[in-house]
Amino acid sequence: MHELIRRSLAPTMRAWAMAAEREFSNIPMPTDAPQAHSAGVDSDRVLIFGSGPAVGRGVMSHDLALPGALARAISARTGRGVDVDVVARPRMTSVTALAELGDLRLTRFDAIVVTLGVNESVTLASERVWRLELGRLLHQLVRSSSGSTRVFVAGVQPIRSIPIFDSPLGDVANGHARGLNRFTAAICAEVPRATFVPFDGAPPPTSDRYRSPEVYAHWAGLLATSMVPELETERFAFAQEGTPLVLRDAATREAMRQHAVDRLGILDTAPEERYDRIADIARILFGTRSAAVTVIDRDRQWHKARVSLDLDEVPRSSSFCTVTIQGPEPMVVADALLDDRFRESPLVVGEPHIRFYAGFPIESPSGERIGALCVFDPEPRPDGEVDLVLLRELALMVQRELQHPPSPT
Repeated sequence: MHELIRRSLAPTMRAWAMAAEREFSNIPMPTDAPQAHSAGVDSDRVLIFGSGPAVGRGVMSHDLALPGALARAISARTGRGVDVDVVARPRMTSVTALAELGDLRLTRFDAIVVTLGVNESVTLASERVWRLELGRLLHQLVRSSSGSTRVFVAGVQPIRSIPIFDSPLGDVANGHARGLNRFTAAICAEVPRATFVPFDGAPPPTSDRYRSPEVYAHWAGLLATSMVPELETERFAFAQEGTPLVLRDAATREAMRQHAVDRLGILDTAPEERYDRIADIARILFGTRSAAVTVIDRDRQWHKARVSLDLDEVPRSSSFCTVTIQGPEPMVVADALLDDRFRESPLVVGEPHIRFYAGFPIESPSGERIGALCVFDPEPRPDGEVDLVLLRELALMVQRELQHPPSPT
């Protein structure tokens, strides 16, 4: 669009956009925690960041919106679990996006999905500013993430496919969106590890709703088709290389983890039925004598919930869970007496005489591994009998509860 034409039309478009936005107050949005998961192990970690489709208008759960749809679409193609976190703001633009990143720890994500441009399209924002600010954002995402993190930028969907913008002025915004998409594709071609994903077309919403889960599933399919080959390539490269990328020294990582524990305010709080229930379900489903929801503090393993375990805490030096949280995957010890790491542990040679242990890391809302959901028994068992998908689902139940403050003592 010619700059003089854009400037002359921009005031009218801004007024139109503001008037249309008033209708948003009656449109449902997700009210649950900003994350979604799909079943499986060896999970891929994805961040959805931006406005527009990331916000989830039209549905009341992130599981029905883009996060849940994307988790399922990736899992269907890989057979792995997927954890999706969301940072979405309805008014976010390329200009404000960097500030929205805040202290978000990007190194924990395998992929970052950026959805911006609707706000700029309907207000005819400057293309020059779009190029500058989107470029700055993508370079920052690449610099702040790990060397294997891939960034996927979703194109702006056709503006008139958004019901409140389906009017003649929507055609003007559509033309501007096409121009922004061309610039976005060019920027992604220049930024390492960045990929442009067009969002062309989608199933029309039913007459009685703003946007349906089918629309989000369609967009998720477009993203997953581009994302999965890149994710698989990185996993293959990692497997060939055999060594993880160390982004911070151990002391720094531990300080960040401890800060996350302290920020939760969960240590030494009273037992809560919601955590006790999960621990008891785990014990029953895995057929073990004991189960626990643990939090690893500075020099101790503290038990937020415990079943058939007398100890409120144990020294961290003898903790199984402190080993579990060293990585993102489950840890299974088939027979602790045959494991050099644990054979002399007081928890093995003395009460509760642990022989079998299975634990899955629990993450804080900010992504640090703060403890574990674990089951254990005085009888050994083959590690192949452990349902790791079920163990992860129970750990995710605990993580969802961490989104809510501890009950008053």
